[in-house]
Amino acid sequence: MKKNLFIALVLLPILGFTQVALNQVDDFEDYTPKNWTKSSSTLPNQNITTGGPLGLNDNFLRVQSPASGQLVTFNKAQWQGDYYKNDTSSRIKFISMDVRNSGTNIIFLRLAFTNDNWTGTDPIFCSTNAIAVIPGEGWKTINFPITENAMTNISTQQGYSSVFNNVTELRILHNDSPAWDSDPIEATLDIDNIMGRSTALLGVNDFEEKKEIKLYPNPSNESIIFNNNKNLNENFKFNIFDLAGKQVLSGNSKFNEQINIKNLIKGNYFIQIETKKGEIFKEKLIKN
Repeated sequence: MKKNLFIALVLLPILGFTQVALNQVDDFEDYTPKNWTKSSSTLPNQNITTGGPLGLNDNFLRVQSPASGQLVTFNKAQWQGDYYKNDTSSRIKFISMDVRNSGTNIIFLRLAFTNDNWTGTDPIFCSTNAIAVIPGEGWKTINFPITENAMTNISTQQGYSSVFNNVTELRILHNDSPAWDSDPIEATLDIDNIMGRSTALLGVNDFEEKKEIKLYPNPSNESIIFNNNKNLNENFKFNIFDLAGKQVLSGNSKFNEQINIKNLIKGNYFIQIETKKGEIFKEKLIKN
């Protein structure tokens, strides 16, 4: 990926430049954390010099949290500035990155943004939908939509533009719900190729703003259905995991047919289905 982004890299702001730009990339090839830091000195961020998505000698950022710690890293430098932009051709609508879960617990990843120039409570927006990063899956590319309908206001009545016209801090964090801080978790998250984009990366279907496959009802007490209007009766395998990554239920089903979850204990889960074509769909599941 880094080699294909050479032109974009040439146009990157220099270290410490605080105006975000479309197609800028943090690829960590300068052997630094690229201004991604933490509020605690416990398990500080590391630049790992090999083993990224491209393999040997591909640097990446490692973010860790100890038991009951917070998995969160933030940037107050090159990711500051105007994301919305009056010129729509320069507007940043997605932030993509390569991620890998090198720990043992499922990470529910979100982005959060603030503008701390306000008097009183600062407005904060966070990703409405988390992206689940599963242990043992290896590197994968994910897209966070950051348009208004993909973000949740978690602080004040100030609108979307109050933050995205002048972002002063961007956070990457783990939380089961939209938030500014992380839920407690012991985790190791590897990150590479953070990029501001106008469109999602081609070939990545997991977390676009619209999905052809929908899970409902969610929350549910007795049964769930995966709806797919294009493939009404296609077979798939499913696996349900608890938040520690333990498989608690598995089986075979079809789109638009009920899956019985009556025997699951009340709580939060993660469900993954795989079709005969090898297509994978992942979603958070709440049993009530």
